[in-house]
Amino acid sequence: MNDRPIAALKSELRAALLAARKTFASSDGAAASTALAARVIELPVFAQRDAAVGGYWPIRGEVDPRPLLAALDARGVPTGLPVIVEDDLAFHLWRDGDPLLSAGLGTFGPDPAAAPIVRPSILLVPLVAFDRRGHRLGYGRGFYDRVIARLRAGGPLTTIGLAYAMQEVPVVPTEPHDQPLDYIATEHEVLGMKSSA
Repeated sequence: MNDRPIAALKSELRAALLAARKTFASSDGAAASTALAARVIELPVFAQRDAAVGGYWPIRGEVDPRPLLAALDARGVPTGLPVIVEDDLAFHLWRDGDPLLSAGLGTFGPDPAAAPIVRPSILLVPLVAFDRRGHRLGYGRGFYDRVIARLRAGGPLTTIGLAYAMQEVPVVPTEPHDQPLDYIATEHEVLGMKSSA
């Protein structure tokens, strides 16, 4: 229907949603993040033995995963935050209160020299936009698509996109490298994309 290149469609959608997300986050983001955490923590995937969760440090109006990470820590679930290593992400063990360093692209993470690497079996994924097929739009650098593909190749992985409901769009333009998510959670609902997740 649209003859414009997918990259151009993504760029246009990204610009519109980043501005809208920033506006929403400044007024309603904290309450939405707390409501989202209460929904996500009930997913059966968190009852798995030996689960480790990869989170992220929020930037640019992203859903704040810290309420969810704190709840998981209270249950004894190991959590990690990413650090950029070349074109990939390495997740290092982190608990609320641990010191943080600049981890690249404006975000923060644990000191890689002090915090051990963890291999997440559950990955919390930030996003700019999402659709009900399980596709997400990120910032365009491909970090999460690459790390999801790598982790999936190495063993079981459940991906959970965290978003405000206002970030939903009818269709996210996709390319072959784009990795679909298993769940997308908002302050209003949790969408399961496949029954095996």
